[in-house]
Amino acid sequence: MMDSFEGYLGPVSAGVAPELISPSAFSDIRSVAGVLPGTLAYNTFGFECRLGEELPRADFLVLANAYCGRDSLAGLHPTSPLPPRLSADPIWRRVAAFASRWADASSLLYNTADNVWLEFDVEGPAPDVPVPSLFFGPRTDGRDGGAALRPDDEGYRATIVEALRPLSGGEPPAGMLETMSGCLRALAPDDLVFQVGLMMSRGAEAVRLCIRPGSVERITEYLAEVGWTGSGEDLRAILEPVERLVDYVCLDIDVGDTVHPKIGLECYIRGPGQARIRARWEAFSGFLLESGLCTPDKREALLAYPGYIDENAEGVSWPVPLRRASLLLGGRSLSMFVRSIHHVKIVCQQGRPTEAKAYLAANHHWHTRAEAENTAPREPVRT
Repeated sequence: MMDSFEGYLGPVSAGVAPELISPSAFSDIRSVAGVLPGTLAYNTFGFECRLGEELPRADFLVLANAYCGRDSLAGLHPTSPLPPRLSADPIWRRVAAFASRWADASSLLYNTADNVWLEFDVEGPAPDVPVPSLFFGPRTDGRDGGAALRPDDEGYRATIVEALRPLSGGEPPAGMLETMSGCLRALAPDDLVFQVGLMMSRGAEAVRLCIRPGSVERITEYLAEVGWTGSGEDLRAILEPVERLVDYVCLDIDVGDTVHPKIGLECYIRGPGQARIRARWEAFSGFLLESGLCTPDKREALLAYPGYIDENAEGVSWPVPLRRASLLLGGRSLSMFVRSIHHVKIVCQQGRPTEAKAYLAANHHWHTRAEAENTAPREPVRT
């Protein structure tokens, strides 16, 4: 019987405030996870929550890389493949075709694609075949013998086009490729495309480029260079206070025949020290609250999200494979799930209300008991 992703959600959902993701919303997410192989649960997974609305629901995201998940998506994993209902679906066949090229040592993607995110829109019980959007990360660090791609490399655009072919079900639209090429040429040496996505679940005929610019000031310069039609003045009014509160800001643009007017500003806080990180998220979420981008209940629930839960927690069903592994380790390491705020995205489009979305991460870790005490703060389990 296939090891399902669904069993790995229980420990994480036990520590999430219902004001952020309600039990009903988690039930809908479980219905999506129930058709996904458990191999995808050994990387980061998480949730996208809209901070400005009272409704406590979330979309669902999972990460795959060459070590965990890729072979399942390609249909190559001996014990944890995609179930037949997914592998027979046209969109999932595109995902499998991409993953197959990624797993093929003779393919360009083998050494140049680093990871894949699958994102599921969850607005109620999942259909029999939940359809994902897919984002892939071009490799940029050269580890494990892979190619380290830079914006001015010939292989940069070639890798993106090679990935888009199977995901588009053929040759991508010429207008989109031409505009995308212009966006890539406009990148400065310090700019970096870290994710490229197709919103397949929404039928979009555009590619999303997620860009880490060399500086926050570079965002408005870059958008002007690629023909974005939004207001630079309005954008600077958002970026100025945000820049003081976060470590860095990334830019999301959608590219079709033109650069679309809606953009995303991904805001990240990183660094050592849980207390310091929490204080900075408190300050940033306070700004979101004052700006009308976050409700008071969502802010409190967001700040309460970081923490961890381990296999000894009472009243929590632990995934069976992790229980078995823990027994084999003889108590030398502790199985735990760590929760953290990954980033917050501010979505801007002229003539539309600005909104904020929180991206919440969960990871499984093995820790010694001493290491566990220095991890994220443990919190009471909510049942």
